[in-house]
Amino acid sequence: MKFSRAITIFLIFFYLAIQIANSQETPAPHAIYLYTMIGDSASKISLKQAKSLSIDLSGAIYIADTGNNRILKFSKDGELLKNVGGFGWAKEQFYSPYDIHAGSALDVFVADFNNNRIERYDKDLNYISSLYSVLGWDEMYKFGYPRSVATSIHGELFLVDFENIRLLKLNSFGEPEMTFGNYAEGKGRLVQPVQIAISPDDRIFVSDSKLNKIIVFDYFGNYLMEIGTDFLKEPQGIFYSPQKLLFIADQGNKRIAVFNPNGDLNFTLEQISEQQGKFKNPVDVVNFQSRIYVLDNDCVLVFDAGNLLKLK
Repeated sequence: MKFSRAITIFLIFFYLAIQIANSQETPAPHAIYLYTMIGDSASKISLKQAKSLSIDLSGAIYIADTGNNRILKFSKDGELLKNVGGFGWAKEQFYSPYDIHAGSALDVFVADFNNNRIERYDKDLNYISSLYSVLGWDEMYKFGYPRSVATSIHGELFLVDFENIRLLKLNSFGEPEMTFGNYAEGKGRLVQPVQIAISPDDRIFVSDSKLNKIIVFDYFGNYLMEIGTDFLKEPQGIFYSPQKLLFIADQGNKRIAVFNPNGDLNFTLEQISEQQGKFKNPVDVVNFQSRIYVLDNDCVLVFDAGNLLKLK
């Protein structure tokens, strides 16, 4: 009887010790919500159906404010530096700018969707030129409704040709070189491509909101792999970071998903904060140093993710 009682007491103390140990475990690293840069009640800027974020090498933030037909540039701390646009067809006007890319060292490119052109600006948002499908181009290269645009480290321009459901590569002189990802591609065929990102090792990542995954091609347009199959839902904006991580605005699941280059899930960002709850409509994401910027429901939310990104 005494032996049985001793065992019972031992088990109780053992159970309590486990509970105490578990309660003292270090919490898993997570991204910490810092503030809302644009879109809260204190903001002087209102976005309308904004589709895209981009970031330059200094940390300045660019926004394609699609519904307002303009592009905006902010400092990394949220100060508005320039506002360009307005509805129209002339230079420095837009008709549904769907994507903006500021990742090159000098230029900013805008996919001006309904104007069927790519607009080129310098870093200070001074207009440089417009790129259309020109009469001299072979019919097979002509594009319509550019949905996304990005540059490689070699200076080539890649764009999502939404009308023809494919990718188009232009050389550094703006001349078309090849198309890929269209109906003839088989396993690498795109259905509803949204946004493009290019890694320094010349891999091309394309989010496809209909296929619910990321399609990866090599520099020559050959299919390589898929990322996020049976995990992503209606992925939108994507960003390849200096830490070699692929950030994805997983819109259908209302979260941010981050994968390594091999396609393995690194972490997810599921909610803004305990007070604000989950994301509402995340459409794009960028990363600069330890910070993650999320374009969600016409707000730009800023997070610190130093522990997750393992920055020194």
